[in-house]
Amino acid sequence: MRRVLPSRERLGAAFRTSQIVGISLLALVLGVQVILGDNENVPWRHDVWDGLHKLAPRDRGDPAQSPVVTVAIDSETMLTNGPWPWPRDKLAELVNRISGLGASVIAFDIILSNRDPQSPTVMAEEYRAYGRVDAAEALERVGDTDAFFAQILRDGFRDERGQMVVRAAPVVLPITGIPDYTDEVKGQGCEFPPPAVDVPPEGLGLARGFNAAEPALSEFIEPRPGLQEAALAAINFNASSDFVVRRVKAIQRMCGAHFLLLGAEALRIGKGQFRSTVETSAFGHRVDLGPMEDPEALSFPVELNGDFWLHFGELGTAEEVAQRYIPALSLFDPNFDAAQIAGKVVLLAVIDLGRIDERKSPLGDTIWGIEAHAQMIEQIVAQDFLRRPWFMFYLEILTTGVLCLMVILLVPRARPVQALLMLPLGVLGLMTISLVLFKSGVLIDLASPALAVTIVAGGVIGLTLIERDRARLKSEIALQSERADRAFLQGELDAAARIQTELLPPRRFQRAAQVDLACYIDPARTVGGDFYDHVLVDDRHLFFLVADVSGKGADASQFMLLSKTLWKSTALRLGPPLDEIQIQANSEITRENTATMFVTALCGMLDLETGKLLYSSAGHDAPYVFGEGKTPAQLDDFSGPPAGLVEGMEYPVGERQLQSGDRLCVFTDGVTEAMDTDGILFGLERLEAALGTAPPGLDSSALVDHVVKRVQHFTKGAEQSDDLTLMVISIP
Repeated sequence: MRRVLPSRERLGAAFRTSQIVGISLLALVLGVQVILGDNENVPWRHDVWDGLHKLAPRDRGDPAQSPVVTVAIDSETMLTNGPWPWPRDKLAELVNRISGLGASVIAFDIILSNRDPQSPTVMAEEYRAYGRVDAAEALERVGDTDAFFAQILRDGFRDERGQMVVRAAPVVLPITGIPDYTDEVKGQGCEFPPPAVDVPPEGLGLARGFNAAEPALSEFIEPRPGLQEAALAAINFNASSDFVVRRVKAIQRMCGAHFLLLGAEALRIGKGQFRSTVETSAFGHRVDLGPMEDPEALSFPVELNGDFWLHFGELGTAEEVAQRYIPALSLFDPNFDAAQIAGKVVLLAVIDLGRIDERKSPLGDTIWGIEAHAQMIEQIVAQDFLRRPWFMFYLEILTTGVLCLMVILLVPRARPVQALLMLPLGVLGLMTISLVLFKSGVLIDLASPALAVTIVAGGVIGLTLIERDRARLKSEIALQSERADRAFLQGELDAAARIQTELLPPRRFQRAAQVDLACYIDPARTVGGDFYDHVLVDDRHLFFLVADVSGKGADASQFMLLSKTLWKSTALRLGPPLDEIQIQANSEITRENTATMFVTALCGMLDLETGKLLYSSAGHDAPYVFGEGKTPAQLDDFSGPPAGLVEGMEYPVGERQLQSGDRLCVFTDGVTEAMDTDGILFGLERLEAALGTAPPGLDSSALVDHVVKRVQHFTKGAEQSDDLTLMVISIP
């Protein structure tokens, strides 16, 4: 028994159930998304962003043309010049050398908050404590290395006559703090001069206020007195929970004032700008490193809390790393190329002190903390930014809601294969949009909507399939029961007639711009011997059949069912070759023909893409072909014997190219042999006239109705003598 589709009402109930579940899942995933918030530590969120980094890392260009270089006090340098920390006079010598090579600014990633323990004045105090006054006075005459270092930073290096030998490059020194979980501020902080950052107290319109929150610090750590005339910058930045640096706090509020991060402050000082300003807009905040009217002034975007998103470039080859990280020891080589330093921002950092300053980049590289400052400087100079406006999180929630609602509405109405394809294609589309926006400098989290759609679609698809199977099973059980009841109540003929009718395919088949097929059948008795069939044997070939079984009544109906089943199964098994279908179907019908009956049939195979028609007759009348402006004419007769008599018979195949507007009419002898009350046959001439006089523009179904009405009008109520079957195929 063939599977019966559930009724529209049953499917509607299934849809409602799946949609209710889908809406519940949508509420759940939206709630989770809101609870998690705009937090980069959500695992799938930062995994996707790191993946985008790896697919589209920032192009750092030629290291020789980079605006920044790091002078590293590395293990090799410390092996030659002594372990860290160095005396201030040795550090002054290094600063003096960097200034002499033409650095535009020197930014320390080194906190100089304590006195130099190797300074002569510090050692003099210790000698005095032990009563060694003479030695203490001798050391005091040597001088304080902290004061010497401060003089080098302020004035540069002068000879014994006071003449300038090396002019000091501008210097940026760090300020930081130790986080605390209390509101108490302790220690020596808040004694430094005010920084040069202007932040408006309130934002404008949709941009909302600037919110670089002041962290709770147990102690502010700042440069020693005498060094505070240098520019001050923050160096605090924290990696995510997985120790990956994705963004840094470019503006930090400490002790009631705002400070730029080290890299940004170094750029401001290096460009000779007096102040920097935070500007607000509807899409976020912008930090101007100088007045807007200055064409050389740089700017960069920050979020409401002062965060700056890093777009990492690759570290590069070993040769490129060597150009970006210059060992301090190599600066004193007489053959050192000053072009590596001249005009650049120089970051001075101590590395190779174990893993205390190691971080991870989104590219998977292990980096030192100073690398984040260098990458930030490169981004600002190149104006290559990643932005995540404050409203992006709400846009992602809206995207989740819209996409999930589309799934809830569309999936229950789609075929299972289509529904299953929607999910991977939709996720792939979201990831593609993420990559395109990332390359454009916009950071959006479409992983959350993709995950939400996956959850909702999984629930909706699963429940829809379950409900469809349940509805189909209920429908089949009900239909079987109904058939049994009718057979019991109305007798064998009524049951046979219903089975015969239900096994026939739909009377109408259409495929836009390719074919329009309509059928009509009217048995002379409760059950008849005429039948038709049509089926797609593949995506482009339509097999059709109009046949007439010898005899009438229950025997003819049974033979009709046998013939139709074997013809259709043969066509589906063998595909387009029509001659093979005819030969095989005849042989199988003959073998199963225990009642010594036969069947005449006109079979055709239509190529829906080209309009090519193959046809073959088994003792059946040839069909008519006609169209707008074309007189109806029968096709050439390519006929073999009726099927069911002799196995192995061959059947010739005719061919006709149908054009747009052509129509094909296939009929049984119940049409031409229909009689009026005087016993006069309807005949081929009247059939040709009915086809030729049909009003223009009729579709196949209307044309079938037109011919049937002409036959019924001709018979004038006379008793029907034979089954009447008609099929019209139109090429749009």
